[in-house]
Amino acid sequence: MMITSDQLEQALLKQLEGTPHFLVSAAVRPGGKAVVEVDHGEGSITLADLTAINTGLLEKFGEALDDMEVQVGSPGLGKPFKVERQYLKHLGKNVDVTLSDGTSFQGVLEAYDDTGITLRILHPSKVKGRQPKLSEETTVIPFTGIKTTQASIKLN
Repeated sequence: MMITSDQLEQALLKQLEGTPHFLVSAAVRPGGKAVVEVDHGEGSITLADLTAINTGLLEKFGEALDDMEVQVGSPGLGKPFKVERQYLKHLGKNVDVTLSDGTSFQGVLEAYDDTGITLRILHPSKVKGRQPKLSEETTVIPFTGIKTTQASIKLN
C-alpha cells in the first residue's frame, strides 16, 4: 500500500494535536520519498521532537513505510513561510518580504490576518555604519502582492 500525501498530512495533524508543534508541509514525492516539515510554536524544534514525530509515523503506518524514505525536519532558515502559524510565530520579529513585482525590504512583522500582513519597515541609514531606522508608521501589505515572506537572518 502506497501512502498518499493526504494520509500523511492527516496522520501528522492528529499526532501534533495538543502539542506546541505545527505542520508546515507534508508530501509524498515520486520515488517513494515522504518529506515532512514541522515547526514549534514558541521556539525551535529539537532533534528529539523530530525523532518522536518520525517514530509516531512509523507506529501509525508500520510496514507501509518500509519501502519509503521518510525525511522529518524543520523548515529551514531562509525558506519562505507556508502556513499561518509561521507568521504568528514571527510577530514582533524581523522578516524579509519580497513583493510580486520583485521589490524587497525588511521590517518588523506587527500584525497578520487572512488578507495580509502589517509591517514597520526598516529604512537603511544614509550614514555609513549606523543602524537602519524603523519607521513610525505601519504598512499594510495584502497577500495578493506578496511573493515571499521569511524570517530575517542577522549575522553580526
